[in-house]
Amino acid sequence: MKYDKTSNKDNEVSTALKAVLFGAAVGATICAGFLFLFAFLFVVVKSIPQYMIQTIAIFCASVGAFVSGYISVKIYRSKGLIYGALAGILLFFMLTVVAFIISRDKFTYITLVRFFSMIFSGALGGVLAVNKKRRK
Repeated sequence: MKYDKTSNKDNEVSTALKAVLFGAAVGATICAGFLFLFAFLFVVVKSIPQYMIQTIAIFCASVGAFVSGYISVKIYRSKGLIYGALAGILLFFMLTVVAFIISRDKFTYITLVRFFSMIFSGALGGVLAVNKKRRK
């Protein structure tokens, strides 16, 4: 039986795409969970400064991007920096589109800060996932 290199390359791209999509979905779920947790804490505390709300939102997005990159690379098992960053970028676009639809907000410097923090967090999660030793 002949070995077909094109099907292997297509399979690799398909696996990478599935890994990034699944990682972004898990990251979005984690991000939403953290946002719900902090929203509950805000209701209990009743007095939160505006700058702290934005900081916590960026923190939640970064945690989601970290988990997204980690999960993506655990599935794909190589190229941690690239696929972790891609998972973070995909999660950023998912969150930003939803935020722009809901709040009708504009693109601000906070959006840019969230973008870079999510890319960095996703890439960090990917690098940590690819370098973690497997148990035998």
